[in-house]
Amino acid sequence: MVGKVIKSKFDSDATLNGIFSGRVYPYLAAQGASAPYAVYDTFRVDPSSTKDADSHLDEVSVRLTVVATTYSVCQDAVEGVRSAFPRMSGTVAGVNVQSCAFNDLRDVYSDTDEFYGVQVDLTFRIVRE
Repeated sequence: MVGKVIKSKFDSDATLNGIFSGRVYPYLAAQGASAPYAVYDTFRVDPSSTKDADSHLDEVSVRLTVVATTYSVCQDAVEGVRSAFPRMSGTVAGVNVQSCAFNDLRDVYSDTDEFYGVQVDLTFRIVRE
């Protein structure tokens, strides 16, 4: 579900769409994808169950990796992510998002591909109906 939110935000946000032009992928970039691009994956889901009912609220932790040929493009992308996602709420692409929080970021570099990258960790609170 959170993938719909991420893809929708990247497509609708002027800054993110200007940088990535729709090149946002789950888990692994498309073969031959040109940089810059973004890849996201869910690495934890914490349901909020009670003894009487299944979870109606999930905390979904996502790692978003932005990849570019220059470090400055990565930094612009991170600023775009930090403007578009944290503190968001509402229904996005049919998914009820209660909130989103920025948790962490780290720089990465690929010697093999000569790409810069930044990994951003976000936590979404998703209301399940």
